Amino acid sequence: MKCSEVQDRLSAYIDGELASDLRPETAQHLDQCPGCANRLANLVSDRGMFAQIPRLSPPARIWEAIAAELDRSQAADQGRVVAAAAPTHRVGQTWFRIALAASILLLVGTGLWWARPTSTTHDHASRHGSEFVTIMDRYLRTLDSDPDAAERFLREQYQGKEVSPEQAVELVGFQPAIASGIPAGYRLASTSVLTMPCCTCVKTVCKREDGSTLVLFEHDDDAMQWFGSRPTRMATCGEHECCLVDLSENIAATWKHGSRWLTAIGLQDPAEAGRLADWLAEKVSADGKSLDDSLDGKG
Repeated sequence: MKCSEVQDRLSAYIDGELASDLRPETAQHLDQCPGCANRLANLVSDRGMFAQIPRLSPPARIWEAIAAELDRSQAADQGRVVAAAAPTHRVGQTWFRIALAASILLLVGTGLWWARPTSTTHDHASRHGSEFVTIMDRYLRTLDSDPDAAERFLREQYQGKEVSPEQAVELVGFQPAIASGIPAGYRLASTSVLTMPCCTCVKTVCKREDGSTLVLFEHDDDAMQWFGSRPTRMATCGEHECCLVDLSENIAATWKHGSRWLTAIGLQDPAEAGRLADWLAEKVSADGKSLDDSLDGKG
């Protein structure tokens, strides 16, 4: 199913009006596609915001002014000497003025809504999102030139704690993807647990044989807001549907992995994203472990 088809159905999907035979495949696509899932979340959020808008009535003086203007116009019409078709003309003028009055009221009502103070909750969410994007933008720009400084910066911002993969399991309460190991061609440089706005994330820094850096985040959301306005596109990476983000020197990719999401930053191309995603999925399957293995060993 194409993303455009799913996005055309989102309104009906939210309202429960989507045909029953289309809901399962739509839900499956949303579960696997970060871009469409993000579009759905934004649509739900917008509807929730509009639902909270109070019903405002225009001041009584506006009604009085409109009524007085209609009375004045009608009196002026009756005082004129007009042709035989004048009655029809006056009716047309009256209805025109009524329509104009309704339009004025609509505009006034809209102006009152736009002029009203924004809710504290929405202001906080906007500031929080803006700050997060700013922090991630600085991290991404620093990562290319000074990876160590970028990692220190992000740990400082989000109470990062460098741990072993085994300790990460204890801190986050689930089995991180990197606990099963990393593919050939990479070496583990560090593992950290960060308290980010979206969730408590596990961040793994890997080094390639040429010394370049690859960073892997495991998190609860689809990571669309992490990259601000940078260009994104959907692609098939190996056996996974990925959202690719164009960075200055390389790319990032986000894909669904079990019940969470993985985001790899510093990828050379979509093929590398596919190899990494397929390897991690196969490793988890071969080990017989679930990403949701709990600390007590149940899985």
